[in-house]
Amino acid sequence: MSTTITHSGGTITPDIIDGYRSTRRGGTIIHPIAGVASPDVTPRVAGMRTGQMRLVFASESDAADAENALCAAEVFTLTSTDRDSIPMSFVIPEDGVIERELDDVTRDVWIVTFDFQEVEP
Repeated sequence: MSTTITHSGGTITPDIIDGYRSTRRGGTIIHPIAGVASPDVTPRVAGMRTGQMRLVFASESDAADAENALCAAEVFTLTSTDRDSIPMSFVIPEDGVIERELDDVTRDVWIVTFDFQEVEP
């Protein structure tokens, strides 16, 4: 079982996904009407996923390579045999953050955390 992030220069293969959080903004527009209890609505689909992911790497060099790869201006492809609901194409948004840190508890593994915006492949 594995998770990979494919990019133009190769693949990122973390040892484990330590955290994943996604949100979607609703799309339906609500139009309040003066003097009417029920508003008019314009149904729309919710937006694509945005969120944050935490990847764990046993080696410092693998974590540094992942951090550098995620800095590229491109669309990434996430696949996973570990988690059926997370595969997607994504980008790092303009206001997104990519962070690499040494795990405080083990002082042995490296964690790369990044913000994502799902996009159409």
